[in-house]
Amino acid sequence: MDEIKITEEQQKMIEAFSIALPKLRKELGVSQTLLGKKIGMSRQMVSLIERGINPMSWSAFLSIALFFRVNYRKGKKNLNDLERFLLVEDSEE
Repeated sequence: MDEIKITEEQQKMIEAFSIALPKLRKELGVSQTLLGKKIGMSRQMVSLIERGINPMSWSAFLSIALFFRVNYRKGKKNLNDLERFLLVEDSEE
């Protein structure tokens, strides 16, 4: 499978988000394991991305960004099915 070519602007977005990821995840109270489960990634891969060992792909960036958008959004009454799947409930993990 061919790798997706990304722009320089997209690369900068990925780099900034990779640095912010551990803090965002901890603010939400989400473990690496749960984040990985919700977006189809292993805990180990989340850890490698957070530590800067593995670069974040554009598709991973989009998946994680959607996860945080859903979980930081106010008034979660009108969520679609994908958003409901990504939503972290208090009883999960």
